[in-house]
Amino acid sequence: MDSFFKRHWFLFGMAVAVAGGYLLPQGGESLRESSFAIPLLVAVVLGISGFTLDTSRLLAQASNLWALLLTLATTYAAAPLAAYALAKAWGPEISGPGSDGAFFLEAMMILAAQAGTLASALAMTSIARGNQELALLITVLSSILTAVLTPLVLELSLGEIVEVPFARIMLRITWIVVLPVLAGQVARRLLWQQAQGVLPAVRILPRLIILSFLYTGFCAATVRLGEAPGLALRFLGACLCLHLALLGWTWLSSRALGMSPQNRTAVILCGSQKTLPNGIYIWTKFFATNPYGALPLALYHVVQLLVDTLLLRRLEASNRSPTEEPGESSG
Repeated sequence: MDSFFKRHWFLFGMAVAVAGGYLLPQGGESLRESSFAIPLLVAVVLGISGFTLDTSRLLAQASNLWALLLTLATTYAAAPLAAYALAKAWGPEISGPGSDGAFFLEAMMILAAQAGTLASALAMTSIARGNQELALLITVLSSILTAVLTPLVLELSLGEIVEVPFARIMLRITWIVVLPVLAGQVARRLLWQQAQGVLPAVRILPRLIILSFLYTGFCAATVRLGEAPGLALRFLGACLCLHLALLGWTWLSSRALGMSPQNRTAVILCGSQKTLPNGIYIWTKFFATNPYGALPLALYHVVQLLVDTLLLRRLEASNRSPTEEPGESSG
């Protein structure tokens, strides 16, 4: 029984997070509305990633052009095109401005125009033993380009002109991504040998933080589902189909390009996930009249965490060396 729980504790944790989000949504709402809680958790994940990152490999990823281009093209081209088609297929009929159909399309495009996630894709890449240095570079580039490409996607699809604050984004990346990674790298140089005994426990912390993200996202989804259950089910179907489509596209295209399993893991996870906080900002700042703007953002957040977490064991198996036993650490 103990060995079974050790192998599957994360799945049990997912069940607890989902149940907690349904039964106690107030806690997740308070966590999400806090000005420091989520950014702090993201920074912790990035700091741990910085501690385990190989600096020489991080610098070498700049030459991994096909992986970078594929992921960015998926984030800002394939995702919006797929979301637009799904909104037309799954959404109510568009009878004019202000109709449920128009709001549905608008909300889906707000979701699809966003950058990849800052923390969960990187943490999952690390857990699956993928190329976390590549995942970090993709994350930073995707977040920087959102200042230009997110407004472009929304203008082309909706005809709305949106100005994303570049200085605000860069400051956020500096505090949440760059500084924690640098701190982790400094700690690696000073404490790597001494930390070998506690490294397995350190690697568990990102998984616990992912569970907290899942709880927070499911809390938001639970609140939104109660507001418009019929439309929420349409959004849920569209979000699930969009995520599965992006997973399939990144898997097939990365294999066609001959990428290694480790690089493929980074591309699949970073290319299929979307960030939640910036989407909420875009909705409240520029599309506040849309009552459903947060629905697909919250639902997609839950979908990507649930589906991708279930994929982790398969991805990890593909990245494990032939001589390594399941559950054995690669260091």
